[in-house]
Amino acid sequence: MTARDVPAAVRLARQQAELLVAPDTVQRAIDRVAVRLTLHLQEANPLLLIVMHGGLPYAGELLRRCAFPLEYGYLHVGRYGQATRGSELRWHAEPRYELAGRTVLVVDDVLDRGHTLAAIREWAIAAGAASVVTSVLVDKAFAGARPIAADFAALACPDRYLFGCGMDFQGYWRNLTGIYALPEALVDP
Repeated sequence: MTARDVPAAVRLARQQAELLVAPDTVQRAIDRVAVRLTLHLQEANPLLLIVMHGGLPYAGELLRRCAFPLEYGYLHVGRYGQATRGSELRWHAEPRYELAGRTVLVVDDVLDRGHTLAAIREWAIAAGAASVVTSVLVDKAFAGARPIAADFAALACPDRYLFGCGMDFQGYWRNLTGIYALPEALVDP
């Protein structure tokens, strides 16, 4: 495959996207949340669980900034796949870590409707976690009720389809260092 094989819709999405959060603003927000997480967790011996794939870039930035002992791993659960609207929750990989008695820090890219993060929290509590702390890069402004709120959110953004900083459009653009909003015309009905 070559760059010519990138779907036209993927290229169009980036060309028409609106930059909502510039890269330097993303970095400053991560700096601030890392300080808050350090103050909250530095004595907790936490297990940080990265929600794949979207949470990986944010978690990588946090790991570089959290200068306290922790272990980390990942889990893979999602609702979007290649779509721009969420559907049913699918577990692709559960972590194989002992959670009993641990403080678990769940790190994800975005808190949208809250179903994924709530399911992960319930799973961790059922596995014996002493506490579950959640951190997301982006907390979307959502007018409806959510089953969970993020404990630590780096940024707040409007309720639009976002990509960049771990969030994707059709599997692409997770690598962008800013946060972009997809034009409504390109969002699935």
